[in-house]
Amino acid sequence: MKEAEAFKAKLAQSHIAVIGCGGLGCGTLMSLALLGVGTLTLIDDDLVEEDNLQRQLLYDLNAVGKYKCDIAKAQLQARNTTIEIRTFRERLTSKNSEQLLQEVDLVLDCTDNYAARLVIDAFCSKHQIPMIYTGVKASEGHISVFNYKGGKSMEETFINDQNIFQAEDCNDSRVMPQIVAMASSFQVNEVIKILQEASNVLQGKLQVFNLSKNVFRVFDLR
Repeated sequence: MKEAEAFKAKLAQSHIAVIGCGGLGCGTLMSLALLGVGTLTLIDDDLVEEDNLQRQLLYDLNAVGKYKCDIAKAQLQARNTTIEIRTFRERLTSKNSEQLLQEVDLVLDCTDNYAARLVIDAFCSKHQIPMIYTGVKASEGHISVFNYKGGKSMEETFINDQNIFQAEDCNDSRVMPQIVAMASSFQVNEVIKILQEASNVLQGKLQVFNLSKNVFRVFDLR
């Protein structure tokens, strides 16, 4: 019981940034809000589109044309009024990352953009803040952690393999809601393990699942 209370208190003191409020971001944000994370920073400059509603569960038809981060904030606060939520209607860049990511403990990559990931990775590497990467394509999802406890950055890990990220696109019509939901669940699971300082955090490892093939594997990264 004491361990559960201690973890609850740690969650309430945590400040987590979520970059991207699309399909991955929606599922991840919902879970973090329900868990009781103290502060959330949401960064996304996109508007809600009707074609994406099947994967973006925080939005409905009334939200179409409005900023994702604004609607997400309202939906999350309707479920948990104790969370402090900071929103930025802009794209994360190397020029604004220091300002937008002040005082964060973890940064969650919910983008499908390699350039954005490099910005996140550079900031996290500089400040030694864990970055939880999640990506989806077709029926497959990838999850990993970088810059955790002195571990390698994403750029250092994939310096010769950037092409593996190019095919990821959550807006691809082949990406079904259940793929996005599972990837979000794995991402939040890494948040929990990091906050608990577990020994099996995915730093230096890549978790891959493919639901169409019923495959779940973890690979060691060099």
